[in-house]
Amino acid sequence: MTPDISIIVPAYNSARFIADTLRTAQAQQGVRSEIILVDGASRDDTVAVAHAACPNLKVISEPDRGVSDARNKGLRLAQADWVAFLDADDVWQPEKLARQLAVARSVPDVALVFCDAWQFRGEERLLDSFLVTRADFPDLPRHAVAGVEQGQVFDTDMAAAIMRTNYVVTTSTAIAHRAHALAVGGFDPTLKVCEDYEFWLRLTKDRRVGVVEAPLVGYRHHGSSLSDDQEAMIRGRIEVAERVFAAPQRYPEGAPAFFHTEQARRYAQLGRRALHAADLRLARHHFWSSLRAAPRLGTAALLAASCTGRAGSRFLLRAKRLSGLDLDR
Repeated sequence: MTPDISIIVPAYNSARFIADTLRTAQAQQGVRSEIILVDGASRDDTVAVAHAACPNLKVISEPDRGVSDARNKGLRLAQADWVAFLDADDVWQPEKLARQLAVARSVPDVALVFCDAWQFRGEERLLDSFLVTRADFPDLPRHAVAGVEQGQVFDTDMAAAIMRTNYVVTTSTAIAHRAHALAVGGFDPTLKVCEDYEFWLRLTKDRRVGVVEAPLVGYRHHGSSLSDDQEAMIRGRIEVAERVFAAPQRYPEGAPAFFHTEQARRYAQLGRRALHAADLRLARHHFWSSLRAAPRLGTAALLAASCTGRAGSRFLLRAKRLSGLDLDR
């Protein structure tokens, strides 16, 4: 019998958490699912632990080529019309998939349904809701889905909205229509970070998006998550901008203008990091890159400071702290 949904779990050296993760996938209520583990030829006993926790697991085990490649392999193998993405260290509430599928089936052209998430480390709850941190989320036009608690479908261009603010805070919150995901080419395997954000922009262009506004996913922090590396995330946004400039037709309307500003802001962030680390040469390189993307007075001031030596740089940074000067403008 064809499953209602295929659950794709990319994993690499994930033995520490994979059993807990798979148990929450198996515990989903009211849906028929298949679970596909895409293992990057782990050097630990990820696959053995996963099989022990989930005997009916389907496994692909090949040399690691990154999380995007793993998800794309799962997409190609999936049998269901809908796919869910579950990172190997996250957990789900038992009703997650049933509520999301009900929203997905309420409107014919929905391509993506996401939900809220909480954040934890060990036994410590770090954040109860990601979406409450997105100040403009309540203002997005949408309508309720009858019979689905907190289920809604948006009545606005969500590709443009997600471009400005990524509401799909972790891939584990999302389910996607497989045909639409394949039609846009899946995840970009050349991106090592921000690959999910870039995928949402292509997937939701000219398509409907739904949400279950409830924290149904637990996002685990454990120090080795890629998203914990802030500099990598900054560079990832710069790489997304390059993808947009190369093929703007694949992205939301207004994407090139948005990403010129975004790229300038991100290069300026890298420049300030280098300035704080007293690497003036690298700081100047990043500030110049920022100004080429979009000229800004604050960035020009930082560039000038980086040319005056360490004393001048320290003076400007101290003045910024004391005065609250916004050097992003």
